[in-house]
Amino acid sequence: MNASNEIIKQLEMIPHPEGGHYKESYRDNNVSVIYYLLTKEEKSHWHKLKKNEILHFYDGDPLIVSMSNNEINISEIILGRNIKKGHLLHYVVDSEVWFSMKSMGEWSLIGCTVAPAFNYKDFELAPKNWSPSKN
Repeated sequence: MNASNEIIKQLEMIPHPEGGHYKESYRDNNVSVIYYLLTKEEKSHWHKLKKNEILHFYDGDPLIVSMSNNEINISEIILGRNIKKGHLLHYVVDSEVWFSMKSMGEWSLIGCTVAPAFNYKDFELAPKNWSPSKN
């Protein structure tokens, strides 16, 4: 069994609607926290929330986060351990910003924190092949 499959099994992760695997580790009315893992074959499809989301890098290969707040211009950051190369250990994706994520290697494990707690009514998933550059 490879490392990503072991983590998915150990953390009891399930498929996420946007792609990848997740496990909610904490929730109350004020905050929700999940583990989120992407393998090299997966991507997080374009989506946005009505709340800010904090992404925390945990393990594996760096993760590229692509964002667009006006559905045309795309900016990117890299979550990872190598701060000398400009990687960020955490990043706040502002509310109403479209974003997608992809591992830059075999797999990436991050945490996602939303406050107030995540609710699917605050989540919008773009159509399957949509991207800001295709509008």
